[in-house]
Amino acid sequence: LIVSGLVKNIKQIMGFFEKTFWAHQFGDMDRLYQIIIKVLKLLDDYEFIVTEKDLKDDSDFVSADEMKKKSDDDIEVKATLLGQRTSQLYIDPLTANELIKGIKRTKDKQCIDFSFIQLVCYTLEMRPLLNIRVKEMEDIQEKLNYYESSLLSHQPSMYDSDYEEYLRSVKTSLMLNEWINEKDEEYILETYNARPGEIRVKIDNADWLLYGTAELAKLLKCHNIVSHVDKIRYRLKYGVREELLPLLKLKNIGRVRARKLYKNKINNIGDVKSVDITTLVQLLGKALAIDIKRQVGEEVIEADVKGKKRKRKGQVSLLDY
Repeated sequence: LIVSGLVKNIKQIMGFFEKTFWAHQFGDMDRLYQIIIKVLKLLDDYEFIVTEKDLKDDSDFVSADEMKKKSDDDIEVKATLLGQRTSQLYIDPLTANELIKGIKRTKDKQCIDFSFIQLVCYTLEMRPLLNIRVKEMEDIQEKLNYYESSLLSHQPSMYDSDYEEYLRSVKTSLMLNEWINEKDEEYILETYNARPGEIRVKIDNADWLLYGTAELAKLLKCHNIVSHVDKIRYRLKYGVREELLPLLKLKNIGRVRARKLYKNKINNIGDVKSVDITTLVQLLGKALAIDIKRQVGEEVIEADVKGKKRKRKGQVSLLDY
């Protein structure tokens, strides 16, 4: 509402909610005013909005009369650039705040791919996370210790109620990390008990949140991590290691075909141009080999491509019959 300009001050915000069906069901308007003010204070703390007057109040309880008085004062409310972008990305403000904290921690951390994957996995949008079986607990804890120095999210105490959820985020991150290192769905099913549909949902959600992370990083002027995050998104999409990324620019080339080309020392577009068409035919088949050559700007006449002629099945002529 604030981002779209439909409401510009607290009085208008209160008036809008008073007319909603939720307010009709809720009934207690004094309590509703208190909730709205609390949310606005939270958004102000996150620097997603700015107000004409300071909304921060150290007291735990504010009377309904004070709420109404504040709302009647027409305190102007305006979204910041961070608040606008958060709204446009459809990310929960709590999630956006955690992502922003993680982005700021990159200045003091040695970031790796797992750092950003775990950061987005420990968000509301990624739930439900993968469950941890009793026999896995020790192994997940060991992996957490291994990656601890590079993690960007705040790690709760092991006695905290959120600690188990944090461990689940680590397991989910390990699964996605295996995916970008070219482990297949069968391996992930056996190792992490994650089915193909569940894997795809997690990949799509992680891609969305990583995109949001990159967009927020631009506003925070942390441009050094944007290319890193974009590269992780691309690897998540195809499930490949970094060395295969140049080959994925070619149409109809996925993780399996790209790896086959790489194993035969065809590592980039330049190698595709220089390699003999016959070699490509042996690796990928005639039709795809010709198509790839054309994609890199080389015209190939099908008649000139050497290959075994397929025998026609069935009747050829009456005499042969």
